[in-house]
Amino acid sequence: MAFTQAVFEECRPSWQSSFSPQARLRLGAVPLSVLADCPDLELPEVARQYLSANELEHWAGFSRKKRCVEWLGGRLAAKWACAKFLNKGTVHWQDLVIRNEEDGRPYLNTEAPTMAPFISISHSGPLAAAMAANFPCGLDIQLPNAKIHTVKKCFTSPEEESLMKDFLPESFTETERLTMLWAAKEAVRKMVRVSPLLGLLEIRLIAGHGGCGVPEEPLKLTCVSGREQDGCPPAITVLCFFADNLAWAMGCLQNISQG
Repeated sequence: MAFTQAVFEECRPSWQSSFSPQARLRLGAVPLSVLADCPDLELPEVARQYLSANELEHWAGFSRKKRCVEWLGGRLAAKWACAKFLNKGTVHWQDLVIRNEEDGRPYLNTEAPTMAPFISISHSGPLAAAMAANFPCGLDIQLPNAKIHTVKKCFTSPEEESLMKDFLPESFTETERLTMLWAAKEAVRKMVRVSPLLGLLEIRLIAGHGGCGVPEEPLKLTCVSGREQDGCPPAITVLCFFADNLAWAMGCLQNISQG
């Protein structure tokens, strides 16, 4: 797939082992500029090359080019990650159909659902990215923005802010720490498969260890949920780091309730 690239391949083995000895995952990313720079008449042709009829119909319903580019980039990244996870050689991209569950979570629609990987999609700023894994997974990327300070009460507490300051090197700004925590909670929200989706304030940061917030040494955060009675795991691990001015957070959970 011409638009999609592998990301952090050299880090993938250690990330997998951080989640579970059995965890397997693949990551793909699409620089959104390559789609945004397509002339308006060429972008539909790109979409037809990779999307199924149903996906194409959904994509055509977006009126703004920015949304068209973001949605298409996410789908391309997810299809690439699925193809690599499934070790497919020749790929008919239109046959890798990605749909959404009622709560918005994407899934690979296949005749053999037990073989299909779990997937998670995110986009922010210049990039769309996706993860495919053999366990429920969550991926989130966030471009830092000072506006996060105005909404921090919607997703964090003073205690969590203090913990993030303790966990990360002093070189990280307050905006970067908040952005990383936001991304971590979004990743948890995506991977813990309960309905309705967890609220960000229902996810509580309790510990962090190892790493310094870069891909080779990601910060490992431990979160808990206020909804264990609904099948949420007692502790949830999320790997977090900054790369190319984007906060990345990801998790992969074994043996949790499917909601």
